Amino acid sequence: MKLVLNSAFTFSDAQCQGLQALCPGLEIDQRNVPADQLDGAGVEILVTELVPRDLSGWNQLRWVQLLSAGANQILDHPIQQTKLPVTTASGTHAVPIAQYVTCTWLMMAHRMEQLLKFKPTHTWPNRVALAGTTLRGLTAGIVGYGSIGRECARQLDALGMRIICQKHDPAKRRASGYVAWPGTGDPEGKIPAAWYGPGQLQEMLGQCDLVVVTVPSTPQTQGMIDRRELGWLKPGARMVIISRGGIVNEAALAGALRGGQLAEAAVDCFVREPIPPEHFFFDVPNLIMTPHMSGVYSGFWPQLVGLLGENLRRYHSGLPLLNLTSRQNGY
Repeated sequence: MKLVLNSAFTFSDAQCQGLQALCPGLEIDQRNVPADQLDGAGVEILVTELVPRDLSGWNQLRWVQLLSAGANQILDHPIQQTKLPVTTASGTHAVPIAQYVTCTWLMMAHRMEQLLKFKPTHTWPNRVALAGTTLRGLTAGIVGYGSIGRECARQLDALGMRIICQKHDPAKRRASGYVAWPGTGDPEGKIPAAWYGPGQLQEMLGQCDLVVVTVPSTPQTQGMIDRRELGWLKPGARMVIISRGGIVNEAALAGALRGGQLAEAAVDCFVREPIPPEHFFFDVPNLIMTPHMSGVYSGFWPQLVGLLGENLRRYHSGLPLLNLTSRQNGY
C-alpha cells in the first residue's frame, strides 16, 4: 500500500513509523512537486493540497486526503466525476482560527488600532475618546457552523456573548468531523441560542453586533453576503471573515465600511491572492487586513499527522473516513 505526501513538509522518521503502525504494510513516499507533475503509478493514497487534474495514470488511487480545511480547489475538478473519497483537514485549524477571530474582535472592542498609535506620538491621548466596549450580552452571529464556527462559538460564549448561527442544515446540530483538541468546539450544538437556515439570513443578521463568516466556499455561498445583506445589519455591527474570498462581496464590504453601515471588519481572505497592491481595500477605513494566515500556526503538522493516522486506521479497518467531502454540498 503506497501513500504519497506531496508537500514542502516532510514526515519525520518517528511520524512515519507511527503511521505505519496504524496501517501495516504502508509505504510512504514524500515529494514536493507541482501536482500535475506527480507520478501516480502504484499510489493508493494521496495526501496533498492540490490534486492532479489528469488522473488517467492513477489506476490504483483509492483515497485523497487534502491538507486544507476547505475543498473549494476541487469544485470543478475531474475527481468530482469519480467515486474516489476525498477528505479534508477540517478540525486541525479550528482553535487557531477561532483565536484569530477572538483576537480581532477584542482589538476592535478595545480600539487597539487607535491605541497602538499612542506610543510613537510621545503624547498622552484623550483616554475617554478611546473607551472600549464591553462584550458581555452582545450577540455574535456565526455564518457556517462547522468545526471552525463551533470553536468560535465556544470562545465567544466564554466572553459572555449570546451566540446565534446560520447553517446549511440547521436541523443537523451534532458535529461528526475530526476534533484535534479534545474539549473544544461545540460537538453537540448546545451553545447557539437560535439556529437559522440559508433562507433566514436577514432575520439573523439584524440581531448581530458581530458577524463571523466561516461558511465554506461553494457555488451556493459565493456572493451570499452582498450590498443587500450588509444593509440588514444593525448600525455599528462588525464583521470578521476567515473563509474564502468572494463569499462577502469585496466592493460591497468596502462601501459598507466607507458609508458607516458597518463599523469595522477584519478580512483574512480575498478573491485574488496575493492581493494586488492597487486593491481598493488598502484605502478602506476601519478595516483590518491579514494575508490569509488565520489558520497558519506552529504545530499544524503534528495535528495533521494525528488526523491522517486516525483516517489510516479507519481505512485499514474498512471503517468510514472522517471529514469526507460531499459532491452534493461541495465541501
